[in-house]
Amino acid sequence: MSALLYRGKTYEPHHEAAPKACRVLNYHQQHYNTCREKAQRDLHPHLSYRGVAYVKDQVAPAITTAEARSRNDRQAYIAITRDLAEAQFKLADDELSRRLWDDVGERELDVERINNLLYGCTFHDDDAAMQEADEAYLKGRKD
Repeated sequence: MSALLYRGKTYEPHHEAAPKACRVLNYHQQHYNTCREKAQRDLHPHLSYRGVAYVKDQVAPAITTAEARSRNDRQAYIAITRDLAEAQFKLADDELSRRLWDDVGERELDVERINNLLYGCTFHDDDAAMQEADEAYLKGRKD
């Protein structure tokens, strides 16, 4: 047996580590095998968590990179707009507003889009209103 060193102290193990061996376990009339090469791949074909059913081999809907990027962009614009609205309108904090606008510049975000969300949407806490205002701005910009 080899000695273990932990935090500067030497410890002697009392017995050898158990060798890795494949075991077949039975639990609630289910058979489990600890060897990966012998394990069943479909132990639980019907999974559910909090009432949501999950199908193991179900193909996930294909989300294009552009769709994912636009959704992430929208969330980023909405988040920075909410922060700016709180800093400028609720807190009247010039320093925080300046730092947030500097962040907008560093991230090269569209200032007109943020201004549209700041002044074109009355309730900045309402997700649906913010998304509507953003979609209207983007649609008007494309035309």
